[in-house]
Amino acid sequence: MKANFKKDNGFTLIELLVVISIIGMLSSVVLASLATARSKSRDAKVRMDMKAVVTALELYRADNSNYQVLGSGSWGGGNGWLSFSNGSSYSKAVTDALYEKKYLGTKIPQNTTSMIYLCNDASGGAYQIYAISARLENPTAADIANIQTTCNGTGPNGTYTNYGMNFAIGN
Repeated sequence: MKANFKKDNGFTLIELLVVISIIGMLSSVVLASLATARSKSRDAKVRMDMKAVVTALELYRADNSNYQVLGSGSWGGGNGWLSFSNGSSYSKAVTDALYEKKYLGTKIPQNTTSMIYLCNDASGGAYQIYAISARLENPTAADIANIQTTCNGTGPNGTYTNYGMNFAIGN
């Protein structure tokens, strides 16, 4: 006598679990790569904003003989947090002042992840050197090495040593 087994049209529980686990693994890989892409995109935006500020500062210096944007930054001296104001010690953000004076084309949102420091040059010329620094999510080794060589990058009040910045553009 022959056994007559009926074959069901469908998937077994094991097959379904294997497929679901494969889909879960693939989706976690995709989500991880999306998170990396988002952080790199934010870093690219920060770099672009910092380059725009450098251009604005160079235009400002051409008209004012130095980089100090008076009336902005910490106590109106043009130093400190770049895009931050609180109405007292930071009455106006440096980026807001550059925007209002038409040196900066777009307004940069308020943040405490970027700074500006002005230093004297070797001959004692006031505010002839600047360093604009920021905190990136994915800095390169070159970024970290560079910030340590910029105006006020290191030291007791350094943007790298004291504030955790890891990217800088300076002259």
